[in-house]
Amino acid sequence: MAKFEIEIVTPEKKFFVGEVESINLTTLNGKVQILANHIPYVTGLVPGVIKIVQNGKEKVASLSGGFIQFANNKGIILADAAEWPQEIDVERANEAKKRAETRLQNKKNDHNVDISRAEFALKRAMARIQASSYNH
Repeated sequence: MAKFEIEIVTPEKKFFVGEVESINLTTLNGKVQILANHIPYVTGLVPGVIKIVQNGKEKVASLSGGFIQFANNKGIILADAAEWPQEIDVERANEAKKRAETRLQNKKNDHNVDISRAEFALKRAMARIQASSYNH
């Protein structure tokens, strides 16, 4: 299978650099799969799980949003944060999920709730929890 280069960069580090067969991730427009020779592509990312197929093996990580640019068989993902399943503190992610759900449930009584921020926090927590389930 044809391969392409992908680089995932966070503010702290280069999270992943390598030659891969495919990636699957969640964009502003839904789930997308990138294969070699994909058309040039730029879009925003929402919190979700990225699946990377490298040498026939799937790797999974949590992305908290960002952007992807793909052209000439090279992709770069600029992510706010990225974590491998074994790096995720599941208890902390579950607590963040509960806090976000509570804020969203109380939005009618508390007009100071930033709904978009609470929704983002909920999506990020759910992505972390989902990615952690791949930690075998």
